[in-house]
Amino acid sequence: MSDIPLCCERQQTLGSVDEEVRCPLLNVAIGGAFPDNNFGTTTTGSPGGGSAYGTIQAESCGQAAGSAKQATSGGQNIGPAGNGDRALYQGVDFGTRTGRQFQARVAGGVSGLVEVRLDSRSNAPVGSFAVGDTGGRQNWRTVPANISGITGKHDVYLTFASGQPADLVSVNWFTFTP
Repeated sequence: MSDIPLCCERQQTLGSVDEEVRCPLLNVAIGGAFPDNNFGTTTTGSPGGGSAYGTIQAESCGQAAGSAKQATSGGQNIGPAGNGDRALYQGVDFGTRTGRQFQARVAGGVSGLVEVRLDSRSNAPVGSFAVGDTGGRQNWRTVPANISGITGKHDVYLTFASGQPADLVSVNWFTFTP
């Protein structure tokens, strides 16, 4: 089970467990008893960063809570994300050009919102788009959304909101346009 692709790669030695990989949805133990699951924890990986105007692969998140890295046709994605889940992309650079639109490649089967927040997950969204049933977890659609004008360098949070307990959406990539 240790080869499951996840949005984290953190290893520790804990008591009778030789190696543990803590992930937002799953704790995978190798060579010992499974510890109590710690669902909903935040996992830190490599930061996203880079230009806001290039394609940002969703699996490049620096932190994620509630979603995991998954294989998809032609690469990887994060998901399925549910209500209250989030992903952080640190140091996304908008430069001096004003970002006015956001696009994301998504797949899912539950209605809800994907929200874009800057610098803190508790800040008000600068934009969002509704997600509906795309016809399956691997049936991808590119969805655009208008956003407040953004310049400079920011930590970008994707947050997920739904009034339903089911997982909402998987995200393959996203980008911003001026």
